[in-house]
Amino acid sequence: MDKKRTKNELNSFQETKLEGKYKNISFTIILVRPEHAGNIGSIARVMKNFNFEKLVIFNPLEKIELIKSYESQGFAMHGKDILLNAEIFEVQNKEQHITELTGFLKKFDLIIGTTARGMRNTNIRRLAIFPDDLIIPVSEKPLNIAILFGRESRGLTNEEISCADIILRIPASNEYSALNLSHACGIILYEIFKKINILNIGRGDHPVLLADKEDRKFLFSFINNLIEKLKIRDYKEENVLFAFKNVFERALISKKELSLILGLFSKIDSVLKNMKLFEKK
Repeated sequence: MDKKRTKNELNSFQETKLEGKYKNISFTIILVRPEHAGNIGSIARVMKNFNFEKLVIFNPLEKIELIKSYESQGFAMHGKDILLNAEIFEVQNKEQHITELTGFLKKFDLIIGTTARGMRNTNIRRLAIFPDDLIIPVSEKPLNIAILFGRESRGLTNEEISCADIILRIPASNEYSALNLSHACGIILYEIFKKINILNIGRGDHPVLLADKEDRKFLFSFINNLIEKLKIRDYKEENVLFAFKNVFERALISKKELSLILGLFSKIDSVLKNMKLFEKK
């Protein structure tokens, strides 16, 4: 294995990276009439986890002074900047709520609503897809996407959900399908995060790099050499090699694991050489 190449890969390793074709997409998380400051803080935290930055709190039922309080900032943790920079829109006339929401949403190209209902498909407005089925559009021009979450106690109303282009529902227990608002937000943001990012296996400051094609070819060549030295019957040689190939290819082994396996096979090779030298004497 090329140790210099491996070192360079480790130094440049990124566990997650935005896929280029999604660079023009912008997401805004909109909480419609949220009721609890703690949940708002927790959502800011999970947004930070998955690289979502824009938070809008629309016509909250919670008191404004509590939304950005020190207690809420505690729930937000490292997402405190998202919480403190969140836009808050209040609607003074309750009867104008839907009108104001509809007007506000006109700035977005795609609006994704969320619901815990719709399991029986009896409400045509709440016919939903699962997050896994959501297709994120690719655009050459800036594309603004809004994701709507409703209040904790009842979610989005029928009128609010009618503002959405797509409805998402998280599959859950038949007995109790309603999730906590921040939990539901975390699941959906995670699913979207997976769709728009390139994900690599890693461990923080000490990433695990997968063995690439050249690494595996070197391993299989070494194994084939051992098979020949062990004088396995001709009709079994190819099958034995393919057995190793099948196992290692399915396992998606890391460079470290491959190095350890090569070390073992190298030791076996040395033992075989010493045995031959002993036989000659």
